[in-house]
Amino acid sequence: MKYFPVVLALLVSLVSAATLKNSPGSNQISIPAFLQTLNQLHRGPPLPPSTKRANVETRWFNQSLDNFDDTNKNVWDQRVLINEDNFVDGSPIFIYLGGEWAIDPSAITSGLWVDIAKEHNGSLVYTEHRFFGESIPITPLSTKNLKYQSVEQALADVVNVIKVLKEEDKYKESKVVISGCSYSASMAVWFKLLYPDVIVGSWASSAPLDAIVDFSDFMEIVGRAYRQLGGDYCYDLIDNATSYYEDLFQTGQGARAKELLNLCDSFDENNERDQWQIFSSIANIFAGIAQYQKPENYDLAQYCSVLRSFDDDDASALSQFVQWRLGKPECVNTRYQGTVDYYKWSKNNYDGSGLGWFYQTCRQFGWFQSSANKNHPFGSTFPATLYTDTCHDVFGSQYTSAKIEEYIQATNKKYGGKHPAVENVYMTHGGLDGWSRVGSDSAIIIPQASHCSDSGSINPTDSAALRATKERLIELVREWLA
Repeated sequence: MKYFPVVLALLVSLVSAATLKNSPGSNQISIPAFLQTLNQLHRGPPLPPSTKRANVETRWFNQSLDNFDDTNKNVWDQRVLINEDNFVDGSPIFIYLGGEWAIDPSAITSGLWVDIAKEHNGSLVYTEHRFFGESIPITPLSTKNLKYQSVEQALADVVNVIKVLKEEDKYKESKVVISGCSYSASMAVWFKLLYPDVIVGSWASSAPLDAIVDFSDFMEIVGRAYRQLGGDYCYDLIDNATSYYEDLFQTGQGARAKELLNLCDSFDENNERDQWQIFSSIANIFAGIAQYQKPENYDLAQYCSVLRSFDDDDASALSQFVQWRLGKPECVNTRYQGTVDYYKWSKNNYDGSGLGWFYQTCRQFGWFQSSANKNHPFGSTFPATLYTDTCHDVFGSQYTSAKIEEYIQATNKKYGGKHPAVENVYMTHGGLDGWSRVGSDSAIIIPQASHCSDSGSINPTDSAALRATKERLIELVREWLA
């Protein structure tokens, strides 16, 4: 099956927006393909461009390096964006929590949260999470300094932002509501748990709550999305191609697999962890596409058609598709030691590539997407050990598998896993979002939807379920602010 060239043209803008490019600089080194794919999975939620200009102010809030140690007097400046275009003194403060990304004004100039804030004449505030974007509390990003990177510290930062705002006369009587997407949605849930009296309610879109080391169910949902929205032929193509390459490695023909996948010379076809990394990278590429797919736009169907259009041979089509998604590099740079070396390099050369987030996964959350669940088309060759080994080699010998498991269980004990003891929190998940498997059992499920699928304004293309989900949030915010 070949697909019309128009699809390639249609998706050029999508792939260019999704492909991570290296930043210019004399000390910049090439970002391994594996990290490029991880960064795509943890990018901020896309929002449509605003049709109206908004006056978004950038403010810097003085924060303590350690919110829980009064003897530590070190401080830093946190970036916060504020849109007061529709604000009336005493009206609510609508906070959108930043997650593991750099904040951008678009999140508080368009979308459902903006529409709701406008109804209530509210001020929109977008907080940048410590160790992301321009909000870097301390350098270098050594293991010693990254101890200040935690969800507890980040939530306390938000408490301080609210405190400072409410010292201003115009905000003294303002009620506060918060929202978030993905990890920042987890924060929206946990904020209400730890600081129930500071806000009146929160909206958590696609919040992962149950910390787990081996997150093997994630890829099953990704595969299901491709089967349901791309078709059996698409699922089978990925499955056949992956199996072909796995078989080459397993039968001593790794050099042939390396050639067909256009892997760089540094890739060691006999190194097990290098093999883990290429198969994880391939799975991540497909997961990154599925994460923000819109069923009404037939996104996955179009991408599947592009995948098929590269070649009639499944293995060749997959290889060319992967290289296309990576920006057509001279060769695909992915090997285990390269990833470790890059993370170590970025400790002294902050470039926003996700070191702070990777530390949090090693220290608090896990969520390492593995191939242990066999019900997906991405093979069986990337165990969670790929990630736990990387934690150990990047952050030190104390990050053993047993210690990481201990950290993750402590998170669940503190926050309640899938059953947080909170009130006035509205939780939603897309039915085809891999993160839903670690979300709340009481979350509203939106059929066929993906990650943070309800973040946009109400639109005529919304499914009945998606529209109902958005309308319910609007009603709840009215109740919280009454």
